[in-house]
Amino acid sequence: MLDLTGYGRLAELTKLVDRMTKEASKEALVAVARLLAIQVGQYQKKFGPLPLEEAIELLETTSLSEDQAGCVADGLENLAVAIASVKDEDRQPTVQ
Repeated sequence: MLDLTGYGRLAELTKLVDRMTKEASKEALVAVARLLAIQVGQYQKKFGPLPLEEAIELLETTSLSEDQAGCVADGLENLAVAIASVKDEDRQPTVQ
């Protein structure tokens, strides 16, 4: 059964994003970073600045609450979509 809790989603998305980033070229990852930067910029223009300190705290923490795990999972899901959306000339298609 699929674990849809914050922790379960985080674990699955971490594995997926790790695999996707290993398979992506450096150029594709640069394009992904630009795409996500554009999304953050658009969000901030519409809703105001995002507190960077909170994100840094999440990166440095040794344990996450269920809510924090869900938040990080949401971010990883956005990263996975961005990676999948960027054309990568160097990546060879794989059958899974």
